[in-house]
Order: sequence, then C-alpha cells, then structure tokens
Amino acid sequence: MREKITTGKIYCLTAVAIILGSYIIQRILHITLDITREFAIIEAIVFTVATVIVFFLVTKSKETFYGILTAIFGLRMMPPDISSLAKLSPEANIVYFIVQKFSLLIFAVAILWLYEQQEKPKQLKAVPILCTILVVPFFMDVQGEISVYINSIANGNLIYSYFTGFIFYSLSMIILLFVATRSNQQGAKLIIDFQFVALLLNFGRRICAVVINLAQGNHISRSYYCWIAIYIFFFIAFYVLRKKNTTKMLTH
Repeated sequence: MREKITTGKIYCLTAVAIILGSYIIQRILHITLDITREFAIIEAIVFTVATVIVFFLVTKSKETFYGILTAIFGLRMMPPDISSLAKLSPEANIVYFIVQKFSLLIFAVAILWLYEQQEKPKQLKAVPILCTILVVPFFMDVQGEISVYINSIANGNLIYSYFTGFIFYSLSMIILLFVATRSNQQGAKLIIDFQFVALLLNFGRRICAVVINLAQGNHISRSYYCWIAIYIFFFIAFYVLRKKNTTKMLTH
C-alpha cells in the first residue's frame, strides 16, 4: 500500500533534492573546473543559503519520520565542504567553517524538536537516530587517525591504510545492520533508507573517479575497486533487510 503524499513529505523531498544536488554539484565543479577565489566565495554563499532553505523545509514539514531522516542528511552533508576555499580565501573559509558548525547545531535541534513532536508511545526511538548520525563518522574518524600513524611507519606502503579503511567502514555497516535488526520497524526503516542513499552516493563517487582516471590515462588504485565491491555488498545486505522489514509490516 502506497503512502499518501502530503505537503510535509513534498517539503522533505525538496530538501533532500537540495542536499544531494549541492553535494553532487560541488564535487563535479571541483573536478571539471579551475576554481577561482571569487567562484569559491560564491559557492560558499549559495551553499549557506541552501542550508537555511533545507532547515526551513524540514521544520515546516512537521513530518516526524521523513523530517528526521532529512534533517540527518542535512546534519551530515550541509553545507558541503569546499576544499579549495581555505587556500583561496582564508577569511571566507573561517566564516564558512562557522556556518558548517552552526548547521550541525540547527539540524540537531530540528531532529530533537521533531522527535519530541511524536505522539506517545514514540514509534521512532532515539537509538536508531543516534546510530544513523554517529556510527559511520565515529569509525571513520578513528580510522583516519590510525591511518596517519600507520602511514608514518609504513615507508610509503599505503596498503595497510587501505585495509584499515575497509575494516572500519565494514565494521560500522555491520553495527548499523545489527541495530536495524534490533530496532522496531520505524527505526530499521530510518537506518536502511539513510544507508541506501549514502551507499549509492559513495558508489557513484568511486565510479566517477574510475571513469575520469581512465579517460585521463591515469593509474587507478585497486582500492577503488575494493570500495566499489564493499558498497555493493552492503547495499545488497540493507536491501535484503528492507525486504524482510517490509514483509513484516505487511503481515502485521
């Protein structure tokens, strides 16, 4: 049975489109163009405005599940990083850094507000929300620090760093799968839907990198193919879990 399309869901869908569009456009621009100082500052302004619009749409929607899911995307992805801004305009970079940190706060507030708007007993619990927000960033931050140490003693051999990335990312996915299986239907759906989009974005990013490097005749690290295989594997795992969750919903 299809869910009714409400105005609130349209707001959330629009907000997600803005978030994903900002993320994808930023990366395409920085791959295909030579970014100037003026262009980078315009990017920062546009993405700041986009962040405000997303926040407005999320809070205006008053949709508990889809609003929280969209706010998590906003918290994790808005405004997108502009890697060249620090070098091109240190002053603008400081302002943009403050905007990024402030966006974490406003989206966290939006998630908390939407969570508290639920009728009791709450169908969407706190643990799936927190795991969706924190698990992957936590493990990848740990992996990043470990990789810095490993690279300092590995004499230029990056294979150990690659393997720590594979292991820590896979561990984060396994934990999310476990939490999803232990959560109720709403909690499992939140984790699964978020990871679907995240895995597709990561898959697309790696595929684009492979295609661009092939077109330019550059060497392609085998780690790219390993990452692609990992994304496909966990996408299938979450898809199977989603099918089971959907079947369970239909039988109740």
